Amino acid sequence: MTTPTDTPRKRGFALLDPEKMRQVAALGGRTAHAAGRAHQFSREEARAAARRSVEVRTRRAAEARTAAGTNTPSA
Repeated sequence: MTTPTDTPRKRGFALLDPEKMRQVAALGGRTAHAAGRAHQFSREEARAAARRSVEVRTRRAAEARTAAGTNTPSA
């Protein structure tokens, strides 16, 4: 029977040193682009994604402020 430890054991890619991990990731990216499976955002797509991200963050922040305001006890 094994005993749990505070730090999990490294497995898979976590065993690689950072430089080797970077090389493997870069190779995967180049392979995906060469095979036509990778997506490259156009400027318009990137702007639209950023705009949606800002809208979501703004809405969530407003919801958090509203929720925090309704949960505080009245004095």
